[in-house]
Amino acid sequence: MQISSKDLHRFRLDGPLGEGADLEVFAATDTQTGSSVVIKRPHPTLLERGQQRTVERRTAEAIAIKMRLGEALRHVAPMLAYTEQESHADYFGDGIDEPYTVVVDARAVGIPLVGSALDGIKRQPIGLPQNLFALHPVNAHPAKRAFSIAGEVLGVAEAFFTQDVVLLDLRPQNVYFDPAKAEITVIDVGNIVQPREATGRHAALDMHDFYLELLKWYVPSAPAPQDAKAYTEPHGMDAVSQFNSDLDALARSFGSKFSDAESGGAMSMLEKIRSRSYQGTSDFRRDLEELMKGLSDEYEKHAVTPLIGVWRDAASMMSKPHWSKFMFSPEDMSPYVAC
Repeated sequence: MQISSKDLHRFRLDGPLGEGADLEVFAATDTQTGSSVVIKRPHPTLLERGQQRTVERRTAEAIAIKMRLGEALRHVAPMLAYTEQESHADYFGDGIDEPYTVVVDARAVGIPLVGSALDGIKRQPIGLPQNLFALHPVNAHPAKRAFSIAGEVLGVAEAFFTQDVVLLDLRPQNVYFDPAKAEITVIDVGNIVQPREATGRHAALDMHDFYLELLKWYVPSAPAPQDAKAYTEPHGMDAVSQFNSDLDALARSFGSKFSDAESGGAMSMLEKIRSRSYQGTSDFRRDLEELMKGLSDEYEKHAVTPLIGVWRDAASMMSKPHWSKFMFSPEDMSPYVAC
């Protein structure tokens, strides 16, 4: 529902949650219901310079698509409200009079698969969830097989593709994972782009660009780590994705670190992505599920090797105070302890 800046005051700001190049995000409480929510707005640096137009366009596109999809949009944080484009200086108390949109979302349960770059600078184990649950689930949730995350991320992109748009940059920082239920919640769908054919000036852009990002961030291109510390390092977090160079890097990684039999499925998928020859998302999903089944079978074998001990040593780091700022408790790891 659309609300005014005055209506925002029902949401009590509880403190900053994070910030990126485009957005500033706050934790808040709905004083009428007691629910935990998230408040998002364009980054103040952009607002102070009057440079929020691109963020506003992306926000408007996301709002429109979310409203059209409604309950059909699974694994995305529900949008509770959004404001008119107006000044919100009174609500934030910052004196910024530029007009902009504020979005109120339900707060995601769980932890980000990769934490913020700032937390990384502070030597926090920001890559731990990505490695434990997405890339190297040696100890999988008992109610689900390993490697369920990639399929759920794909489902979000498939839903947006029904609206004739491609959803890019679904980085692990934008995906929260609830260990207790082994489910994801996407917290930011801001990079919505229109597909295009190749021209003399521009390369083609379509779902193959998303498929590549999915393989880069949510499919292991190296064996399970041999020591717990290796689980803390995020994977594939270069600042800018480049289609051909990312394809080449993944092909080298699969080719050098796996046998021909183990890497064959992924290499075939990379070649189809390079040639943009997938006929539809169902074809890609079929290949992905086959790849993930083989990986799941392989990782189940690790459960009776010393690698399970390495995984559990890494998982013990989830009790660090760093993770307490999210809607997560070490008790949420209990399903894995029981395995």
